[in-house]
Amino acid sequence: MKKRLNLFCTLIFVVIACHLASMSNTFLTGFSAGMKHGMEERSVTETTPSNFSHITLLPAEMDEATAVTITDKATFRQLTAWPTQLIVPLDDSLGLGTAVFRLLYTLLYGAAAVAALAAFILFVRNVNRNAIFTRRNITLLRVVGWCLVATGAIATADGCYDTYLAQQSFSLTGYVVDYGSAAYITSVIFGLFAVVVAEAFAIGLRMKEEQELTI
Repeated sequence: MKKRLNLFCTLIFVVIACHLASMSNTFLTGFSAGMKHGMEERSVTETTPSNFSHITLLPAEMDEATAVTITDKATFRQLTAWPTQLIVPLDDSLGLGTAVFRLLYTLLYGAAAVAALAAFILFVRNVNRNAIFTRRNITLLRVVGWCLVATGAIATADGCYDTYLAQQSFSLTGYVVDYGSAAYITSVIFGLFAVVVAEAFAIGLRMKEEQELTI
């Protein structure tokens, strides 16, 4: 039974680690671009943008006015498509303030992610030592849960902020900006599930203590 539990815990750890790594890759890419844009010296005559942002769009109407024509590489047919995701240049007026803001929430995201993984490792270690229904494990599960919720909230804020910045310097006729795609719901769901498990552990521990007092 312990081998099966260890296998499940390992799978959960791998899923959480891969999920956080995927979010971190996008997160750090945007952060490094923002820092480069905020810190580097740019000449007045330079016209090539150094900072870009991902933006998700939704067509207001699926008609010819909002469509673009693309070529199928295999058949060389002309196809009608509606772009929903673009990488657009940001306004050159963005400066050090934006870079500092990105640095702050990148550090917060990194701290929350490391805390979640560390707490989960400690929880698995305690379980392997047959210390399961303990207050320490409840605390560790709550740390895992709320840290995952925090990473999801921070990444969502990052995505919404980048979308807002892009919206200030870019607009496409017939399309609306989709802020909903910036939400990182998966991390929040993982976190809330861990919190629910922690509360179940707390109820089990309380019932165990009451039973021991009754006896």
